[in-house]
Amino acid sequence: MPTHTNPASFGQMPQDQPAPQAAPAPPLREGTTKIQAERHETLWLSLAALHKDTIALGAKKPNAPVSEALRISAEGLLSDCAAFTRRRNERLPVAAPDLAGLAAQLGQALAALEGWEAHHTTWDTRFNCRIWNLHTGYLPIMRLHPPAAALKFQRDDPDAIRHKLVRMMESRQRQAYEEGFAAGRAAREGVPVPETGPAPETAAAIYPRLRRLD
Repeated sequence: MPTHTNPASFGQMPQDQPAPQAAPAPPLREGTTKIQAERHETLWLSLAALHKDTIALGAKKPNAPVSEALRISAEGLLSDCAAFTRRRNERLPVAAPDLAGLAAQLGQALAALEGWEAHHTTWDTRFNCRIWNLHTGYLPIMRLHPPAAALKFQRDDPDAIRHKLVRMMESRQRQAYEEGFAAGRAAREGVPVPETGPAPETAAAIYPRLRRLD
């Protein structure tokens, strides 16, 4: 007995396949401080140097045990990296017992530092160099050898500008208060308040229509 099958509709998505999704949005750039950026650069250089030395030591004997001095140095740097890479409630890392494992561990920490750097830096088209996203100030990534013009550039500090505006507003408010207080005291004492408007000659020159209406 022949069987009949219904052809699949081209307008519907098969139920066993997920619907296509839009591409994820690029990660947002985060800000940092100058102290944190300088600390990151110093740590990156130290970790990269130790990673290079560990690879050289384990090139011939990758399963050789890690010396006590190397273990202390590695765990110290890995602990410093925790401020940039460690998740909440995550334990501090312990150095691997052999050179091959330690080299891989240091390489992972170095990659995590570079990932943190990618989220806290941006490209400056003015000087064609990568700079830190500081809350205030301007700082290029020093290890990438930025041009001299970028090293001399000083960005206006928003906090300093805001402070100047606040002082200017306070000065104007204080002046308005003093003028109002003087006018009120003069009114109470019956002293005529000097006019702050233009003199009659000046007013006639400014407002010629008023003079024609007289």
